[in-house]
Amino acid sequence: MSLDTLIKKALAKQPMINPSRTKKRAQPEAAEQEKVIAWAKENENNYLFLWLLHSSLNGVKLSKAQAGKALKQGMKKGVPDLFLPVKQGGFSGLYIEMKSAKGRISIEQSKFLKDVSDNGYAAFVCYSADDAIKRIKDYYQ
Repeated sequence: MSLDTLIKKALAKQPMINPSRTKKRAQPEAAEQEKVIAWAKENENNYLFLWLLHSSLNGVKLSKAQAGKALKQGMKKGVPDLFLPVKQGGFSGLYIEMKSAKGRISIEQSKFLKDVSDNGYAAFVCYSADDAIKRIKDYYQ
């Protein structure tokens, strides 16, 4: 079963917010992140353990009840969007925070990125899929 299928099944079991009550907003970060994941799936055979690249799902909109439950189960503010748990070039893994062209990182995100960087992880803020893919490729070199 694919990761996408597992995520869709898990989300389907959760009560959803009534769409008529929510405001639809463009999510350029999400679209760019989807491009990175699609690239990774296409290139899993070209990079050792690239299949381990995964999302924190922190950007998923949750109801108050779901958010409370997620926090109790260990979800943390500031965790970057993507994580590649592969040792490479002296680093313990790679964290990537995706942002839109006008996006800014939060205080929690900045602290998380600094702290993981101080603990032997590569950590970057990327403003496009191309930027993130380049960081992943560079990480493997």
